[in-house]
Amino acid sequence: MTVRERVYRYLRQRITTGQYAGGFRLVEEQIADDLGVSRTPIREALQRLASDGLVLRVRRGHLTVVELDAEARAEMHLLRVAFDQVAAGLLAAKADRVNWAPLYALLDPLARAIEEHGVGGPQFSMAHLDLHMAINRTAFSTITSGFLERQAFLYPTDDYVQQPGHEPVSQHRALLDDLSSGDAERAVTAVRVHALRGHGNSTLEERP
Repeated sequence: MTVRERVYRYLRQRITTGQYAGGFRLVEEQIADDLGVSRTPIREALQRLASDGLVLRVRRGHLTVVELDAEARAEMHLLRVAFDQVAAGLLAAKADRVNWAPLYALLDPLARAIEEHGVGGPQFSMAHLDLHMAINRTAFSTITSGFLERQAFLYPTDDYVQQPGHEPVSQHRALLDDLSSGDAERAVTAVRVHALRGHGNSTLEERP
């Protein structure tokens, strides 16, 4: 993905997961410093988020985050679980034709982000999103994946946050092992458990 797309996905995730709470003021300079990028992709991302209805422009041009209630977040999570299960089934069906090496290679920037900035840093969040986006992109055909990425509201990446109490690199290596197994039931179960653990107090029951 381009820098502008990565920044947009990252900021949208922060908003929809509540890490940027309703009323939180978004300052271009601060976000640019946090992410180590120029202000241009930040400005473009904030404009998109305003068009999405997730950011409001208030007096003096200040930008603030809208309030998202628990029901909206629960709906997004259900969409994420359903999406991941479809992706897992597609990957399992073509596991022997997928080049898995590039996906496993994305564990390296994940590890570097942890070593240099910690799990709580934006660098880790963006590397984590990159991995899940790459998994989804691999699952679908080029045409379908391109359509979904253009229609951002259909692409539920917002809920991809790190599960507390789990070592990120080994956890995601195990997920890739399950997805590459060619066993559809194993793959679908793995992504469902992965999603439910990360969501925390989900209304869905986590099953082994």
